[in-house]
This record gives sequence, structure tokens and C-alpha cells, in this order.
Amino acid sequence: LKPLPGWLSSRTPHTARSVAMDKVAPVLGGLASIYVASKVIPVMYHWELIPGVASPAWWARANTLRYDHYSEGIVYSQYDNGDPIREIPEESKGKMILRQKRGGWKLQSEMEHE
Repeated sequence: LKPLPGWLSSRTPHTARSVAMDKVAPVLGGLASIYVASKVIPVMYHWELIPGVASPAWWARANTLRYDHYSEGIVYSQYDNGDPIREIPEESKGKMILRQKRGGWKLQSEMEHE
């Protein structure tokens, strides 16, 4: 190969090898991305990390949950020791925030006085 003139070589430093790499590198990057996505997306699906998408395990668990405990007097607490709390703690009575029909919010204790 004959060297290019100085004014042309500074603008076009591409050799045959670099031209080939300019075409191969995006293909290799795309293949690597597809491989990583094929490994990561199933894990994200089963760990429920994709917003708005629930895994089959989530649906199976949701079908076994009972949502009628509000009428049975069970008070939910942050610790689940197997025996649910059935009495509301004294310091929590009247502290529920209720939405008003005309808009706004009030404490349950304020509602009992009306």
C-alpha cells in the first residue's frame, strides 16, 4: 500500500481492518445483548421486577390469599408470628384516617364526635 498524503490521512485514518471492525463490532454487541437479555429477563420475570407483570408464582399465591379478614377483627402488624393480633392496641384507637364524602380527610376520632 502506498501511504496517503498527509492532508488525506489525517481525515481518513481507516484501514481495511478498522473498516471491517466498524461493521463487525455492532453485530457482536447486538449478539452479546441478546444473550444477556435471554439470561436476565427470565430472572426478572420470576422475581417480579418487571412493572405490571406478575409471575405464575404470584398468581398462585394470590389465589390462596383470603381478603375477608377485615370483618374478622384481625389487626395486621409488621411481625407475623403465626398468631394474629385480634385487638387493636389502645394507642391506635381512633387514629384511622377516613375520607369524607365531600372531599378531604379526617381522623376517626373526629368523626365520632359529629
